[in-house]
Amino acid sequence: MKKDLTRGGVAQSCILDMCASQGIGAIVGEVNQLRADELLQNLIKQDINLENALQELQKVRDIVAQPQHIQGNLRTKHGIVAEHIEIRFNNADNLMVGNVPSHIKEPNLSSSIDYYKSGQPIQSKFVQKNLSIDAINDHLNQNPDFLSKGGYDIPCDYFNKIQEWRNLSPRDLNNLSSSEDGEIARNVVRKIKEFEQVNNVKFEDVVHPAQVTYDEVQLGKVGITIDNKEQEISDVDEAERQKYELKARASFKEGLKVAGIAAAIDGVLSFGTTVISKFRQGKKLSDFTDDDWRDIFKETGIGIGRGGVTGGSIYALTNVGGMSAPLAAGIVTATFGIAKQAIQLANGNISTDDFIYNIQQLSVDTAVSGVGAVVGQALIPIPVVGAVVGSLVATIVLGTIRENLLGGSYYDLVSQAKYQNEMSSIYRLLTTSMERSRQTFEDMVQTYVLQTQQYQQLQQQDIKNNNKLHSLLESI
Repeated sequence: MKKDLTRGGVAQSCILDMCASQGIGAIVGEVNQLRADELLQNLIKQDINLENALQELQKVRDIVAQPQHIQGNLRTKHGIVAEHIEIRFNNADNLMVGNVPSHIKEPNLSSSIDYYKSGQPIQSKFVQKNLSIDAINDHLNQNPDFLSKGGYDIPCDYFNKIQEWRNLSPRDLNNLSSSEDGEIARNVVRKIKEFEQVNNVKFEDVVHPAQVTYDEVQLGKVGITIDNKEQEISDVDEAERQKYELKARASFKEGLKVAGIAAAIDGVLSFGTTVISKFRQGKKLSDFTDDDWRDIFKETGIGIGRGGVTGGSIYALTNVGGMSAPLAAGIVTATFGIAKQAIQLANGNISTDDFIYNIQQLSVDTAVSGVGAVVGQALIPIPVVGAVVGSLVATIVLGTIRENLLGGSYYDLVSQAKYQNEMSSIYRLLTTSMERSRQTFEDMVQTYVLQTQQYQQLQQQDIKNNNKLHSLLESI
């Protein structure tokens, strides 16, 4: 006779297994949904970051598009352009990664300050003569206290060349020929040494490279410079999106975490149900023997192992196989149940008829449990709770219907058919019952698949609605 399933439906332990699996499935589904929601929010945030960064570039485009309005003459306008380039490029870099702008333009054109870099006053010097060193000294002579709080930005190619010269040995520096700008190099290095001695500072502490070179801020080339920066911004944007998408992917670490949670849940349930079974035998907690505690801990250990495998399997099926959580939970539950029945059959504890009946009934009950989890989650929109309640109610209702409508006769017909082949009426009833069961199973599976598809469509529609709402807010 059957050992794990009862004539009136699934045994209580099977009901708990199904509900526990659906609960674990709901946890996995919630974990997956949280990752999807986080990805959506990050991508929306990145859309905003990109738009803000491109607005910074547009501001400098608007300035260089009207060179006649730029302060200075044709030989000095590039200096003003360099200031705006440095401000907008740096701000775009910060905005692209979600930070606040770091550079602010000084509104007073006659001020000794061109802009502020993270609160520090900066004077920009893009002058060819001695790679801007003379211009820095001239400015410092007019503003002796400037280095106490501020600093200088010079073209990045000038800064790099200066550092290259400063790193040369005195002999190599003296050996530089005129074609190698030897005279300029020696003059610049000498002036920087004097600069450091007079002001008691290190050159690289108060003079910094700008983002662009001297040539890149010239009026005839600045448009290409901005285009190149826009491409750089686009590359950063793509990298940020890939980072968010990678973060949103399922991971082995997260799978282990889910498996651990599932193991703890199943372990606690196994411990509780085993203790309750002892209470039903009329024992008090103080009456538990060593054998009782061994049974309790044995079942708890089995529950922990089963829960870990269940959680890990559902996580893998949902993220690798692309299944919904209720369907994955149903498959895992059915797999455990069939494996258990196969062991019973191999040990001779049940007959082949018992095995066929039990796995057939288990499959139907698992499908109904999955459908109940989907419906319950929809009716009770509380993570995990709705799925567990729905699964429990659906499984109990199915057992009640089977008991009241069929009276448990289905298994009796299967058993009697083996020994009463001559009774054609029983055979007809048997085949009719099996066909009805098969049809019921197929209907349940179709209902479940339909519910799953509708649920996925609702999720997709929700994402589209969120995107439309975001677009609407942006347009407003």
